[in-house]
Amino acid sequence: MNEVRAVGAEAFEEIYPLLRLFPTTQMSKDDWHRMLFSTSWSDNPQRGYALYSGGKPVGFIATIFSKRELAGRLEPICSLSSWIMLPEHRDGVLALLTPILKLRDHTILNPTPSPTAYEIFFKLGFKPLESERFIAPPLPGPGEARRSLRGSFSRSRADLDLELTGDERKLYQDHSSCAAAQHVLLRHGERRCYVVATPIHKKGLPFAEIQYASDWDLFWEHRLLAHAALLPATRAMALLVDKRYSVGRKTPLGMNWPSRRLYRPTRKEIEPRMIDNLYSELMNLRW
Repeated sequence: MNEVRAVGAEAFEEIYPLLRLFPTTQMSKDDWHRMLFSTSWSDNPQRGYALYSGGKPVGFIATIFSKRELAGRLEPICSLSSWIMLPEHRDGVLALLTPILKLRDHTILNPTPSPTAYEIFFKLGFKPLESERFIAPPLPGPGEARRSLRGSFSRSRADLDLELTGDERKLYQDHSSCAAAQHVLLRHGERRCYVVATPIHKKGLPFAEIQYASDWDLFWEHRLLAHAALLPATRAMALLVDKRYSVGRKTPLGMNWPSRRLYRPTRKEIEPRMIDNLYSELMNLRW
């Protein structure tokens, strides 16, 4: 008999054999636990839903909960991750997803759906959040090198603790212990931009993916500084930025790369540009 259950941290050991089936070779057992079962920023004890057959888990989808200020109010968010079904139990797909679809009081994000998952969730009413990422190599355009000389950056924990305030300080505190997150503070005069990036490999090439910037205009003015700050940790040959944050930006040899993300907002006022990639699997995922 099949049964879908909400699962918490106590279920990690029985869910882990399913997670090992993913082709992500960089993820250790501790990495999986940190990413999905010990989220420090959420007081919600639920970590996902599992489909059980004969008392054993045969399918799983992770739920990473947070709360963000979106379109004028505090919005409950559920970011999905690590959807997997054993082949012989794929007739239970809809049963596993039904509790997700019933989360009508949460904006639901699906940041890294497989092509098959994308089509399924799209048919279930999810909307495109993103279609492409912009690749920005570290080649200066007119005036960029000169602007970079007028700015500075820091990756020092002491500087971040001292200079970040308000929402940015809270974001840093929540993500400072994440395994993949890289933190940069860009400065220009009295202006500050807090940047969170993660390393990623595409076709064997290293990139740094920008997941959040508190001031996108300042980020683009000083993207060369951001790249220099991230280079020692990521060896990135270029920066990746979701298209919704790079529309209208031009850099030498810049190009687009397909990257499909989905979401289901609770309100029509919640637009894609309001959604960043924090509080998701991307903060701890090792590619």
